[in-house]
Amino acid sequence: MLTWSTHPERGSCDRIVRPDIHQSHRQRAAAPAFSIAAPDGHSGSAPSTPGAGKLASGTVVPGPGPAWFGAIMGTGGLSTLLQLHADAVPGFGAGTLVMLALGWVMLIGLGLGFARSIACDPQEWSRSVRDATMVPLWGMVAMGLMAVGAATYVVTAARAPSLAAVAFGIDTAMWGAGTVLGLATAVGFAVWLITRRPDHPLPTWALPMVPPMVSATAGGVIAEQVSSDVIRSILVGACVVCFVLALTLGTTVIVLAYHHAWFRTPVPVALSTSTWIPLGIVGQSAAAAQVLSGPVLDDVARVYSAIVLVAGAGLGAYAVLVTVRGFIARMPFNPGWWAMAYPLATCGLGSYFLGWQWASLVTVAVLVTIWLVCAVASIRAIAASRHA
Repeated sequence: MLTWSTHPERGSCDRIVRPDIHQSHRQRAAAPAFSIAAPDGHSGSAPSTPGAGKLASGTVVPGPGPAWFGAIMGTGGLSTLLQLHADAVPGFGAGTLVMLALGWVMLIGLGLGFARSIACDPQEWSRSVRDATMVPLWGMVAMGLMAVGAATYVVTAARAPSLAAVAFGIDTAMWGAGTVLGLATAVGFAVWLITRRPDHPLPTWALPMVPPMVSATAGGVIAEQVSSDVIRSILVGACVVCFVLALTLGTTVIVLAYHHAWFRTPVPVALSTSTWIPLGIVGQSAAAAQVLSGPVLDDVARVYSAIVLVAGAGLGAYAVLVTVRGFIARMPFNPGWWAMAYPLATCGLGSYFLGWQWASLVTVAVLVTIWLVCAVASIRAIAASRHA
């Protein structure tokens, strides 16, 4: 189980060290996992869980919970891409199995760890669903479920066809759970933005808007495997609704966030990696358009996908520049570093469905490097927090 605390030798719930509320607010400002504009216009961040650790530098490493699900998303996305290119690149076949296994280990470990945190502090659950700074993180939980579910089916169907039906059932169940959670998160956060009207837009605003687009892509793939015309039509219709919702909300917040970052206030150094998040809308919409278009709209879908991926390359270049600036400025580690992984994986998937194999392979190569950087940084930060 993935659990860590400032005093790892203390295993019981009643002995976990919890900072007082004033210390907690100072820690939040030190190194947010993901931040949004708080109602008062200042930047807010996800509160730390009871199992949170603290580095010597004062940086808070959140305990097991939604803040870490970016790691699951990136791992599941990488597993799927490795399998799609397994026939073309030696070694990808073994890599996809490793990534799938790690995805499941992280999903189960973080889930059990968060459940333990709730058992130790029952208010942790209410904070995670009521605090506006925590709600967007549940979008990552939704995408983590769907990413691992999709990878499970894609890898199993290719590696163990006799188990494909079981994997399909698992994928469908995880897609259903992720879709419900993702829609609730997207709509809930959109309502919060409309009612509170915070005046400091950030790229992290796109985070809760991505899950419905993931649902559109994954649901479209599931619909292709359904034999019933009625059920398939219902699934495709639901996916189209998710596509339109995510594209509308996502485009709106992305425009606001980039306008603010380019013409008013630059993205804070600590949130440099959040500039990768909008790429999730770009890549997933390109993939979803290909999956859902059908023969009638195939040409339209291809043109749309090509346009958004080329435009996404510009946003990607901006994300790289901002992130390099962050590393040069020694931005502290936080789970938000994993924001570099899954959005890039979606662009690789969109390129693959469009037939741009070379672009997809380049994306995989960069993604592997990013995954290794984030994994090593995560392990080091967790280990350091246990001994701080």
